[in-house]
Amino acid sequence: MGNIRKLLLCFLAVASLTMSGRTFAAEEDMELSVETSDSDSGENEKAKRSETVEKVELSAEDAEKYLEKVGTADGYDIYRKDKDFDDKLWESVGGKPKSKKDYTEEQKLVSDKIDELKKIGELVAVDTKTGKAAASFKSGSKCDDGKLWISDAGRFFIVTDEDASKIVRVRKIISSLDSKYAFVSADGKTLELLQRDMKKPDITLSYSGKEDGKKVYKAESGEFAWLTADGVHFLGVFRYGAENDKLRMIVDDRSAIFGIENKENGYIWWSSPLEAAQDRTATSLLADELRSSNMLRYGVPLTRSGNNMLRSGSEGDCKFTVSDIRDGIRVVYNYDKAGFKYPVEYTLEDDHLKASVKVSEIEESKNGNIATEMTVLGCFGAASDKEEGYFVIPDGSGALVRFNNNRCFQTNIYQQRVYGNDVTAVPQTRGAVTEQIYLPVYGIVKEDNALLAVASKGDSNAYITANVSKQSNSSYNICRFTFILRAMDSFYMSGNSNERYTVFEKGAIKSDDIEMLYYPISKKGADYTDVAARYRQYLMEEQGVAKKCTADSSALYLGLYGGTMKKKNILGIPVDMKTSVTDYSQAAGIIGDLSAKGVEDMVISYRNWTNDGIKNKVDTDAEPSGKLGGKSDFKKLTDLADKKGYALYPVSDNRDFLSGNGYYSFTDTAVRVSGAYSQIVSYDRAYGIPDGFRKNMSLLSPSYYGKVFGDIAKNYSKAGLDGVSLASLTTSLYGDYGKKNISRAKAEKMLADSYKKIDDKLGNGILADGANAYALPYVSCITGVPSSSSRFDLFDEDIPFYQLVLHGLIPYSTKAVNGDPDPERLMLMAAATGSSLSFDMIYEETSLLKDTELDTLYYADHRYWTDTAAKYQKLMEPVLRKVSDSFITGYDTDGDIITAEYENGTVVKVDMKKRTIDCGAVHIELSEEGGDG
Repeated sequence: MGNIRKLLLCFLAVASLTMSGRTFAAEEDMELSVETSDSDSGENEKAKRSETVEKVELSAEDAEKYLEKVGTADGYDIYRKDKDFDDKLWESVGGKPKSKKDYTEEQKLVSDKIDELKKIGELVAVDTKTGKAAASFKSGSKCDDGKLWISDAGRFFIVTDEDASKIVRVRKIISSLDSKYAFVSADGKTLELLQRDMKKPDITLSYSGKEDGKKVYKAESGEFAWLTADGVHFLGVFRYGAENDKLRMIVDDRSAIFGIENKENGYIWWSSPLEAAQDRTATSLLADELRSSNMLRYGVPLTRSGNNMLRSGSEGDCKFTVSDIRDGIRVVYNYDKAGFKYPVEYTLEDDHLKASVKVSEIEESKNGNIATEMTVLGCFGAASDKEEGYFVIPDGSGALVRFNNNRCFQTNIYQQRVYGNDVTAVPQTRGAVTEQIYLPVYGIVKEDNALLAVASKGDSNAYITANVSKQSNSSYNICRFTFILRAMDSFYMSGNSNERYTVFEKGAIKSDDIEMLYYPISKKGADYTDVAARYRQYLMEEQGVAKKCTADSSALYLGLYGGTMKKKNILGIPVDMKTSVTDYSQAAGIIGDLSAKGVEDMVISYRNWTNDGIKNKVDTDAEPSGKLGGKSDFKKLTDLADKKGYALYPVSDNRDFLSGNGYYSFTDTAVRVSGAYSQIVSYDRAYGIPDGFRKNMSLLSPSYYGKVFGDIAKNYSKAGLDGVSLASLTTSLYGDYGKKNISRAKAEKMLADSYKKIDDKLGNGILADGANAYALPYVSCITGVPSSSSRFDLFDEDIPFYQLVLHGLIPYSTKAVNGDPDPERLMLMAAATGSSLSFDMIYEETSLLKDTELDTLYYADHRYWTDTAAKYQKLMEPVLRKVSDSFITGYDTDGDIITAEYENGTVVKVDMKKRTIDCGAVHIELSEEGGDG
């Protein structure tokens, strides 16, 4: 079993190419390296990249004396070595003795000279200025002008006539790191590119002057080449491709590097950095990765091994055919030995670039290799260590990673999955508590330009990676999407934690197609607010997110908790009993108390309000619990909410469940990739290991979303309820990899379809406790929006990116103010980001929660918070009402001062140190007016 379960992960770096109608292998020779760790072997490879060096020892005197001079060209004397040169030299000293012991002194000198001359090729070039041999040429191949000779180290080529009796021209390489095919004449007026087989020239270009700090060469075909201003670095040969009113594509047909030129200001966003080859700190593998537009990771089932890396190269493992298509280019990558073939299309659409892959077109050969991950345009917009700017990462509220922030030492690169991890794969120990990525985007800001990158398809299986210069032995700052094609999982044999086996999702690729959109933004002083504004526009125009915010509104979000299961002794026997924490009358009392204290608008969620909810059964019937007061008391609660105009959202939490109520762990639980049932584990808070004293819950299979959500819509509507909160099912995404065969991509679509059922049926729709992007078209309001990122070491500062996107579009609130270690600071951040306030409350004393699933609500006793909640709401209301339906157009942090500007002209200034809020004539001092409860 062990010999067939361990899988081999392989990384296939595909050097992209865009040459219409041609098939090429990638530029560098293929190398194979084997590592036993999961990290890229490039990180372990010692970086020793330098220009190639010709090694030929022959003086001009010896060349003239022993070789035949063919001619002089471009500053080099060319000599030819006859095939029988050694016979002639022996004849000059009376012939070759039969034994070395019979050599005369003169014959010894000839013998040594013959040995020396045998080390050089048929032709030798001698620099006329230095008198030293510059290069040796072993053999030539036929070309249109006669014969083409490549020097031993590839730094020169010579063209002669067919019998090598006449020199046509000599060319010297520009940089072997940049390209082994690009050569220039001694006078710098002619540039020639050889074909990939190095047998004849491919294109000749003539110098036409300098433009934008670059040397420019042009060909009759319309193609043009760029060199750096000093002429020592070759940047590529390009042509203009597809274009529209706003953008133009610039394509290097021989390296597949392409740029998107913003016609408004001429700025070019490159698919790969043009000078990536000159990154002397990068290994050969990483330098190739910087120049690649596509990378594929694959596994080899039935093999136990470490990571193998295949690099596309001139040996033919990667061949690609590139053709022009409407509005762009199409590249077909073909890996014969690895057994993969697939097309990628890059097209211009109005104001953005689209990169797309149809996973159904990924061909996998029958040799056992299976594709597992793909990175498309992994270095798009990469910034060198000489550039200033930052990445916008949508982690939690959002964060900035500034280029070259020197946080590369002892700091891991950033890598997190969009929409959170697939919870079917339950870890052995609880990991670090982090925020998740709710939005499938990232941004790049540099100079007066910004870029929004959106994973418009395949987002359910994407993760974001970011690193700064000097991380992973590279001088570039890089942010990218990678798409998981097959889910994977680990399991342990015989309970041995050292015997971990990795398995992949079975069958054909089930992930969604890959589609990425890149929106260039040109603006003086462009920053992350412009990135957020462009994504908000995308949500409204492309994703159907309608504006739910209304003018002059400011609701207090209140989270109430009904009941829980608690062990009680009955006749000395511990029995789990339903226990009331906040019954319906008590809930009405808390609401009435807040109303009496001046809270005019509320959005109320009520968790564990049914018997099924209290007992963690699948909860769809909308039947009030008798333990909490029954139907009559619940009716009084809903009547109170209606009378006051408050929005009530009873919670139906159905992701994790215990068997019963028609749903059972052996039939209705999501199955892991490993084939085991997925169990949701409660972890010990002290040690992070599974808590053996609490029941494990099952994870509802996505195949039941349609039924469960349909029942909720029908039963809640029948009960006269206008809205529902779905708890974690607006932030949690996972598949079912058993017989039901549901990928994350399919589960995402099932969720969206199910949200629509509720949104269409219930007037107030869905209150989301956090919301992933796919839920945004269907939710009416969002609570629990984070005020910070995960604060990884790589991050430089937190930003409210999530709020910048959604403010004025969908109403939202903070996480529970009373659950925060610094409530006043959270309130200040709420003022700065236009967030409504949220409070969790229960009626009974919190000591009752000990040893229950609600024991984290130690802070929620209503007696300590109703006064403070009402006071905070009264303070914040004038500010929030002014901006409730207005987009945030500017957000700036200067030390302790945060300034937010709104579309309607309102400016909110928050001093985090003095704890003051200013908004027009409104001035708030929390240190005097507020309280922390």
